[in-house]
Amino acid sequence: MQNIIYIYPCESSEEALKLIKRKKYNKIILISNVGTDLGGRHFIENARKIIGNDVIALFLAYNISHLDWIKNYKNALFSNDPKFYEEYLECFNNDDIKSALNSLIRNMEKHYNVKFNFNDEFLDYPLFKESGNYSDLSF
Repeated sequence: MQNIIYIYPCESSEEALKLIKRKKYNKIILISNVGTDLGGRHFIENARKIIGNDVIALFLAYNISHLDWIKNYKNALFSNDPKFYEEYLECFNNDDIKSALNSLIRNMEKHYNVKFNFNDEFLDYPLFKESGNYSDLSF
């Protein structure tokens, strides 16, 4: 069974964080560019606070030097290659998302010759509501 994925491109971190606050009861896939001022890192930190866990995040950057800090950043991946961006999204359409992501993590670690900093909770969404009424949610 295919999962339904909605993509919401946002022009700014502020716009994206407002959207995450509205969608915090969903399973949110985090992707951000790093930015010249590390604004992407700040965005992911704030998004994870809203979500309530250090869920997996993909940082995009052409500058490979960002890999130095991203490899140690909890539950984060780095890519400067569009194929990994596509593979990352495809993992969320897999019946076994965690296995697909673990395979991608291993492939990216081999490609970049690093070890990323992951724990077993990288797909835990504590606020996720599988059922219920919209009126029962608090915003």
